[in-house]
Amino acid sequence: MKYVIIALSLLLCTAQDALAQHLKIGHIDRQKLMLMMPERKAAETTMQAFAKTLEDRLKAMGAEYQQMVAKAQADAPTMTQTQKDMAVREIQELEQRIQAAQEKAQEDLAKQEEELLKPMVDKANAAIKDVAAANNFTYILDTSTGAVLYFDKGEDILPLVKAKLGIQ
Repeated sequence: MKYVIIALSLLLCTAQDALAQHLKIGHIDRQKLMLMMPERKAAETTMQAFAKTLEDRLKAMGAEYQQMVAKAQADAPTMTQTQKDMAVREIQELEQRIQAAQEKAQEDLAKQEEELLKPMVDKANAAIKDVAAANNFTYILDTSTGAVLYFDKGEDILPLVKAKLGIQ
């Protein structure tokens, strides 16, 4: 029985060593890869145009607000208290609409960015997966996230993924 336990212990130790020898670890800076992808430029241009459209809308609302305030101030001496109250209420309602429009614009911008980047992220992930499978990697670590604090024995697969995607 004693020999069986010793034999099993030795077997487990050698099995762990054998498993560790078969681990192949690679790493990639996925953010750097994303910046190199040709689709990025088109996505960036689309995002800038969309942001400009939203900005123009908010500027128009701001101009409307300025006009409303200027008119209320100019007409104030001849207005009744009821008219003044109504003008203040209209200005406050416009302020609320502007605030809501700003929040909506931020949400829309984030949604647009996600929609434009998703195909790029999916394409990059597929290429990373293909390269990992073709080169027998067990793990691929993303060094751009900051979660990888140290890597020494891994292999940088960025050149392989760039080749897979046809990026120079």
